[in-house]
Amino acid sequence: MTILNDLIYAPFWPTDNFTWLMWISFVFAFAVSYGMGANDACNDWGTSVGAGTVKLWQAYILCAIFNTLGAVLLGYKVTETIRTGIVDISIYDIYVQYDPSNHTYVTVPFCEVSNFSLETTTFAPPTLPAAGVAGTIVECARYTSADFMYGQVGVLLGVSVFMIVSSIFKIPVSATHAIVGATLAATLYLRGNVGIKWAEIVFIIFSWFLSPVIAGFFSSLFYLVVKFSVLMRRHTFESALLLCPVFMVFTLAVNLFACIYQGSKYLGFDKLNWWEALLVALGIAIIVGLIIHFPLRKWLRNRAIRLYEKDKIKYAETGGIPLRSRDISANKVIDVSFTNVDGVRKQLPAGEIEPPPGPWYKYITKNVTEDLLASKVFNALQMVSASLLSFSHGANDTANTVGPLVAIWLTYKTGWALTPAETRDDMQLLLFFGAVAMIFGFATLGHRTMKLIAKEITTEVSAPSGFTVELGTAFTVLFCAKLGIPVSSTHCAVGAVLFVGMTKSTSEGVDWKVFGKIVIVWLLCFPVSALVSFIMTYLLYNYV
Repeated sequence: MTILNDLIYAPFWPTDNFTWLMWISFVFAFAVSYGMGANDACNDWGTSVGAGTVKLWQAYILCAIFNTLGAVLLGYKVTETIRTGIVDISIYDIYVQYDPSNHTYVTVPFCEVSNFSLETTTFAPPTLPAAGVAGTIVECARYTSADFMYGQVGVLLGVSVFMIVSSIFKIPVSATHAIVGATLAATLYLRGNVGIKWAEIVFIIFSWFLSPVIAGFFSSLFYLVVKFSVLMRRHTFESALLLCPVFMVFTLAVNLFACIYQGSKYLGFDKLNWWEALLVALGIAIIVGLIIHFPLRKWLRNRAIRLYEKDKIKYAETGGIPLRSRDISANKVIDVSFTNVDGVRKQLPAGEIEPPPGPWYKYITKNVTEDLLASKVFNALQMVSASLLSFSHGANDTANTVGPLVAIWLTYKTGWALTPAETRDDMQLLLFFGAVAMIFGFATLGHRTMKLIAKEITTEVSAPSGFTVELGTAFTVLFCAKLGIPVSSTHCAVGAVLFVGMTKSTSEGVDWKVFGKIVIVWLLCFPVSALVSFIMTYLLYNYV
């Protein structure tokens, strides 16, 4: 490689040599974030769109807002995991030492880095004094090898190819795990086994199997709470109105605590202790819950009835049996609904579900028809849970896809890949770039993967089940993130949909053929992205 010579690293980092590489990096990084938007981001809104809670164009707008906020406010924290958590970047270190005999700089195996080193530089390449000026000689400086940038470009290409192809075939996959495979392949080719953190990689692979189970467990647990507290009550609509503020408080408290604790430095959240973050999250959640219970209770009731009326008209137009009719003059809803609690179809009056006989635990897996009017109360809950899930997705997955671009950018600008990203103002521009590309992918290709999440794993997702899926997914992702467990929001979402579908035990059940197809593509994620990354890295290293 002609560019890997002493002149490259002595003592000024000549960015002109790699400008072409930066342009390629931005193109591939856009493709990665585009593919992530067409795939990963669909997990946040697939159940909401499938349940009819939000329209597709509304999902585009809400995703754009909350994903961008998450990426810009918190994304700088999680890019470090992708940059440093898989491979020890020090294996790419290059040391340059001043040779006083001929006033030149030469690369050496190791030397003591002076105070002028790139390690202390955070905003721009160092303005190092010219050699030969008395008292201003830089004895030694540390750089990151250009090999590292080549490898990261290979990573971007490997991930983008896999993500976009998977989205075309509407299979939900994990961008984070594709990055792991691509990074491993590039490093093995460039540096061999040296510096690879195998324990971290094994832990990540283990999380592929663990995270869907954890998310499924929590989502099923939340659905059972909704089932026994609302769906199996005698007055389902009134129970839903009564417990909606409680569910809202829990949803907001969990998500806000995860966002506030060790949160954005721009909002001062990084200075709060855990109990201070908890108090702030609980305070906001309780205030919102009280507002919903008192001033907005009537509005929530009327909104649910209005949404139900629209659905009743749709059922009538498509030839379906309307499950309720409304006495306009009395301004109340009259039931002609049915229940299958005991496995027998019965008509019940006045918004009631017949209480099942016998102990409650016998009905954990029994079919309970979800009351459509009561389900409309959960629309507001589902919009909040989906928005917060989208925020956490922006802070984690969107930032992760920008991780390789950040590594290349820092090496290009400063010569050192491990320049602290959180101290740089330009990081926000890179994260915003990733968010915009993600939104573009979500708006142009995301509807395909959303259809699979909402309609094909289970043939129907309702507002109550969609709410519990989103809450369980967000709870798992945020909880594991705080414990340092690397999980995939994609795997969590699919596991949550699957487990809730089984817990509902309704007639639609689970399409195991579709789920099997998803699992096969999950298994291909690692090797396919690794192969493309290996080929790209090989070409750049040997022929550029």
